[in-house]
Amino acid sequence: MTILDDDEYLHPAPEGSDGLWSDNLWFSFCDREADIFGINHFHVTNKGYARFSTCLVIDGIPMPWANKVPWDDIGKFDVLTDGGSMTYQVIKPQEELRITADNEKYGFDVTFKARFPVFDYNDCIGGNPLKSAGEYGGHYEQGLQCNGDFEVRGGPRAGLRTIDCYSHRDHSWTDRFRGGSPWEPNKPATREQSLGHYWPSIQTDSMHLNAFGYMSPSFKAVNPERSSIGGFLSDKNGSRPIQGAECLDCRLEDDGRSAMSFRYQFTLPDGEVIHVKTGRKYAQSVNGLMRGENDAECLLDCYEGFFDFEVEETGERGYGCAEYSINPPFPRWRY
Repeated sequence: MTILDDDEYLHPAPEGSDGLWSDNLWFSFCDREADIFGINHFHVTNKGYARFSTCLVIDGIPMPWANKVPWDDIGKFDVLTDGGSMTYQVIKPQEELRITADNEKYGFDVTFKARFPVFDYNDCIGGNPLKSAGEYGGHYEQGLQCNGDFEVRGGPRAGLRTIDCYSHRDHSWTDRFRGGSPWEPNKPATREQSLGHYWPSIQTDSMHLNAFGYMSPSFKAVNPERSSIGGFLSDKNGSRPIQGAECLDCRLEDDGRSAMSFRYQFTLPDGEVIHVKTGRKYAQSVNGLMRGENDAECLLDCYEGFFDFEVEETGERGYGCAEYSINPPFPRWRY
């Protein structure tokens, strides 16, 4: 593991690079008792701006919020903020972090504490599989415990709630949205061909299991260099790379985009093979900040499904987020 404490902050673009470069920070909420699910996302660029967002589902109702502000300071920060509506602090690198939000619909003040050590995606078997989608300076992930207060400011259940749940975060610095998009995106001929990546974050009382890969067989056949997988297992023995993963089944609703269920196969660090299936689905949100410099264009439909999970071989149960993508983004233009 090569992640340094300084990597918790912002990274300059590589020397000689004049394209879009960004730090991206992602934190999940998955609280079944509070009925609050979704992600918090920060997208800080080398182009003089930063995007802040909360893509949340509260009591089954989508309640996203987003803001874009000037930002020129790249490096270490005391507080990453849009001016007060949303803030991010590194309390103790790799161990404790804090996010606050304050808007018309809700406000919260939560801390995220490490359940397990950070995992550096460069330590995946075969290296970081994300590099096929762009230049990556780094990418790391971590299983967390999230605690704090959340005030809902509307609806039939307005009031103060407590957040107490497993959480997950990632942090990347990359040029993945530097390139332009095609004039007209290709439309897959079949539903299977529309499937993009899968990226579950499965947490139980004993472990955090994470994996990245691609679902569509036709996509993998055309892009063999992008068919590699990555991921890790965190447990009492630390965080180590898994040997393999596959999404065996992704069932979609009639709209062809909303995931109904998943079934995965994982080969663990010691070679053991397990299967994990989803149970109850609680919510689904869309990561709304998959943008380049054009605020009107969505470059990736990145869905976040929140499910119960069960390990078939042992019956061990947990919950978490099942991220996935559908190609091409639809609607493409969101303004």
